[in-house]
Order: sequence, then structure tokens, then C-alpha cells
Amino acid sequence: MKLVPSVQQLEGEMTAWRRHLHANPELGFEEVETARFVAERLRSWGIETAEGVGRTGVVGTLKGRLGPGASIGIRADMDALPMTEARPLPHASRIPGRMHGCGHDGHTSMLLGAASALARSPDFAGTVHFIFQPAEEGRGGALAMLEDGLFGRFPCDEVYALHNCERPLGEVAIHRGAVAAAADRFEIVVRGRGGHAATPHMANDPIPIAARILLAIEGLPGRLTNVHSPAIVTVGSFRAGEAFNTIPDVATLTGTVRTFDPDAQKALESAIRRIAASEAEAFGATVDIRYESPFAPTINTRVEAEAMAAVARDVMGAGRIVLDPPPEMGSEDFCYMLQQRPGCYFLLGQADDAHQAVAHDTHYDFNDAILPIGASLWARLVERRLAPAAAPQ
Repeated sequence: MKLVPSVQQLEGEMTAWRRHLHANPELGFEEVETARFVAERLRSWGIETAEGVGRTGVVGTLKGRLGPGASIGIRADMDALPMTEARPLPHASRIPGRMHGCGHDGHTSMLLGAASALARSPDFAGTVHFIFQPAEEGRGGALAMLEDGLFGRFPCDEVYALHNCERPLGEVAIHRGAVAAAADRFEIVVRGRGGHAATPHMANDPIPIAARILLAIEGLPGRLTNVHSPAIVTVGSFRAGEAFNTIPDVATLTGTVRTFDPDAQKALESAIRRIAASEAEAFGATVDIRYESPFAPTINTRVEAEAMAAVARDVMGAGRIVLDPPPEMGSEDFCYMLQQRPGCYFLLGQADDAHQAVAHDTHYDFNDAILPIGASLWARLVERRLAPAAAPQ
């Protein structure tokens, strides 16, 4: 490993920042104190800082001292999850039902570390925007920043982001194409007619109708969609009834659809709507369907992915770089920034003996050992992509 010396000197500070943020988590669009914490540090380093971008987002702008050039954006997410932390860590969440269970506290601290190091030695040509995004966890933070004029106010030729993952500590996974899936959500409410369990002929039981819908829609991938384009339909909840001897009026299914192909995404939505409506009609029931598409596929552009891979090889060594692993079926709202600008979203492994829990687990804790790694990757990326007379190709 060849970490940036000025970043290594900040390891203790980054760890303290990260643990402070972990102890004081805030949900999406509620990151008031987190945003203030970020903005105060950026301004203390002489970085031009804008607050309230996309409601609670922060953007720091730093110009290189080697003259004009291109502009890149680096994004870190800031929000926590509505979870109760299970581990009694010294820096555990102080707020019941709130937890940094996905590592956004670490992502924020890494980007702050890179910003601090670059501010002290801005040896590059052009501009870097440090984008601290709110509400990544399904509340639309990326879109909120974009709708607030992110790339008009802070022009970026390229954009980058990372996420910690369960790969071995220090391993970097980079995709030169699809990284993460689109994530749709649905709710299917089947309305029948309730009654006594002993007289089902006098009722119209919505439970078996909903069960038929469940089995039919979960079997769609691989039949309706191309087997070479991964797709998943998962029903995550089935709610109906309150007593063992009654037939309820209503049964409700909720779930998610994951795809990489927009055509498959549309086909599955149409099929789910069609199956739910036809099954309900066949048994004399009615159905209400709510279908949302909060996440598009996250797709890197090849040139920027290869540029990020070159930086990662320089910092970590070729043996720790994994190119084009199978894409993740999870989702990421950085997808919307990548729809508007070329860029790369990559994964940084944090797993060791003490950090085995995956993200969104109540036992999860970010591994502080990767703070100087992530910050070094960002600092080297800026120096390489904004080298004088070497604008991004």
C-alpha cells in the first residue's frame, strides 16, 4: 500500500470524526447537525462551502493552485438508518432507533480527510467539489440535490463515489458497467369480504388470492425476463387478519423488484399489475396496486472506471483490485448522478475478524482501518484526474 502521507497523518482525526458521527446519527433530510459538523470543518480549512443543497446537503469547492482545468465531484452520503444498534460499543448510537448501520459515517469522514489533505496541498489544476449528500437510504437525496441545481451550481465533468463492503480489508472492486440494480417497490392490497372461518362460503377470503399472486409474481424472473439479465421479485411482507377463526377483509403484499435492464424493469411492473388484477378478478375480489421506482440501475462509464482502477492500483497494489465482479442486487441513488455525468461508483472492502456484519445489520460497525485508504484514494484521484495539461480523456 502507498497511502498518501498527509492523509495518514489524519487517521486519528478521521477516526474521531467517524465515531462522533456514529454516536449522533440522523435520518435522511434530518442531517442538520451532521451537515453543520461537515460545513464547519470544510470552512476551517479554507474550502468554499455551500449548505442547504438539496435541503440538508453540503458542497465544498476547492480550486487547485496549478491553474484552470477540469472539474470533478466526489460524493459521500451522510444519513443513518431507522435501526436500534445491538453492539454496546463505546461510540454506539446515543439515539434510540437511529443507527449508522451502513457506514455513511465512515464515507463522510473519508471525504473530509481527503478534503483536509488537499486543502493543505492543492497541487492540481482545476476544481474539486466535495459533495456531502443527504438521504441516500431511499428518501431521494441525490435527486433532491440535482433538482436544487447541483451540477449547474457546481459544474462537474466527472463524478465519483464509494461504498464499504464485506470484501476483505483493503480490497477494491470496480465495475466497468453495471454496479447495482434498480430497486422498485410495490404494495398490493387485495380486498375481499370478511366472515367467520367456519363459513368461508359466506365470505370472499383475500388470503388465498394474495397467496396465488405471491407465487405467480415471484416466479416471473427467468420466465418473463432474459436469464442472462439478472432480475429478482421478492415479497417481503404478507399481512392479513388478526384472529385464527376469522376471515379478514383485506390482505396486503409488499415487496421489491431488482433489475439491471430498463426493459426488464418495465416488463416486470406490467406483469405484476396484470397478474394481481386478473387473480383478484377471477375470484370476485378487487385489488389496489402502488408501484414506485425510487432507484435506477447504477452504471459506471468505462473510461472513468478504468481511471479509478489505475488510481486504486497505485495506492493499493494490483493484487487488491478486482475488476468487473458480478454486479450487486442492492441499489444506490448515486445512480441519478451517474445518469447526468460520467463517473465511477466502487466498493472498498472492510472485512476483518472484528468486522464481519454486513450493512443494515444491527451488529454492523464501520471499520476505521479503511479511513486512510478511502481518503488516499480520493486524494490520488484528484491529483491524477486534475493533473496540469492532462484533462480527463
